[in-house]
Amino acid sequence: MLELSRHALQRPAEQVGNPLWKTRDELESELADWEMDPEETLLVEEHDGAVVGFGGVEVSPGWEHADLFGPLVAPEFRGRKLGTLLLEASIERAEDRGAERIVGSVGTRNLGGRLLLERAGFKQQGTASAIFRVTPADHRWVEPGPPGVTVRPGTSDDLDTALHLYRECFPGGVFPDAAWREGLEAGSVYLAEAEGTGLAIVNIDPSDRWIYHLGVTESERSHGVGSYILSRALADYWERRPGDALGLSVRADNLPALRLYRRQGFAPLLVVDSFELPL
Repeated sequence: MLELSRHALQRPAEQVGNPLWKTRDELESELADWEMDPEETLLVEEHDGAVVGFGGVEVSPGWEHADLFGPLVAPEFRGRKLGTLLLEASIERAEDRGAERIVGSVGTRNLGGRLLLERAGFKQQGTASAIFRVTPADHRWVEPGPPGVTVRPGTSDDLDTALHLYRECFPGGVFPDAAWREGLEAGSVYLAEAEGTGLAIVNIDPSDRWIYHLGVTESERSHGVGSYILSRALADYWERRPGDALGLSVRADNLPALRLYRRQGFAPLLVVDSFELPL
């Protein structure tokens, strides 16, 4: 599975949004955090004891959607409908476990992947997204921050503030309240504030090494708050988990965000189109 993920990442015509595993540690860390056992929702095709294809879905209790993984098939086994079979089985698993829709993505140059999803009824959603990665060695720190602004890990007492910022900054967001509560309890949600007022939020999930929902309240945008909370959150994260490479996704036409990430040393990994299938 890891070799298939690496292979796809290296070839624009084969890239998918999930998985993005480069190392065994990344694979094991992400699968270990799945609330539903991956053995129930991740499907592997073998030939003579070797993995020649895999696909599946991550289905988390309390979430309306399932995240599609793959399908990825080894080059020498393509043309045998394995991708179609894996995708059909993934859709069935998502339906059986109560998901209302499946969300997936493929690289903008992956025409085969696009056709596979479209034939199964998936529809493209919105504009393309750019996926970036950053390592501690590449990150460029932001100091000092805006006057009077501090950054700290949130606690369960900050749930109302976190939800308010999330809903303001991401009105179409699908994260349930329970996910924010769990993130705050785990110390993975960071808040920027001034005089006790929440100004910005970001979530760095250690299970999949992913940065989610960097958002700044409207009145504080373009004042450096977003750059500062991200830089301070990364510093705290890497203090506890040295060496992790972290990823994030952002709309490819969001130029202010793209500039922010590039200034802090984030490197582009791939560009993907998002697709959705109602169930």
